[in-house]
Amino acid sequence: MKEILLLMARYNQTVNKLLFDQLATCDDERLTRETGSYFDNLLGLLNHILVSDLGWLVAYRDSNLDLPSLNSPILDFEHPGWKNNLYNNLMDLKEHRDKIDTLFVEFVEETPNDVFNGEIEVTRSNGKSQRFPFGKVLMHLFNHQTHHRGAISQILDENEVGNDYSNLIQMLMG
Repeated sequence: MKEILLLMARYNQTVNKLLFDQLATCDDERLTRETGSYFDNLLGLLNHILVSDLGWLVAYRDSNLDLPSLNSPILDFEHPGWKNNLYNNLMDLKEHRDKIDTLFVEFVEETPNDVFNGEIEVTRSNGKSQRFPFGKVLMHLFNHQTHHRGAISQILDENEVGNDYSNLIQMLMG
């Protein structure tokens, strides 16, 4: 499982960089234009992905995992709520996203193999403590990013902005 999770961490890191590089060519109006998405606009979707990842990494940090990557100060943030943005500009959001993507790779690399097949008890942001299959929840996080990048891709398609963030096969072949 570790090999697959490491592949997904690296894939997300790669495609997030491509996505943010593409979005950097868009003006602020396009990034904040109402899209009909639950998170209102492109910037809202990107914030949601980051806040979700931060929330889970903080939950892992606050559990019984003792891993150096989880002691990173980039995990220190104040949750803005699900319909509010942590960042209102792309560059600050990109900077934090880049750091989180690097942390995900480090996190998977340093986690012992057997931990991925076990369970972890975490206290969620709602205060409830729950047990989860550790590796499968991590896969969920990577899939969650892919899901929302798909929504972003659709919005970009509708605005005739070229994009392609689905090429995991290129990483496998190259």
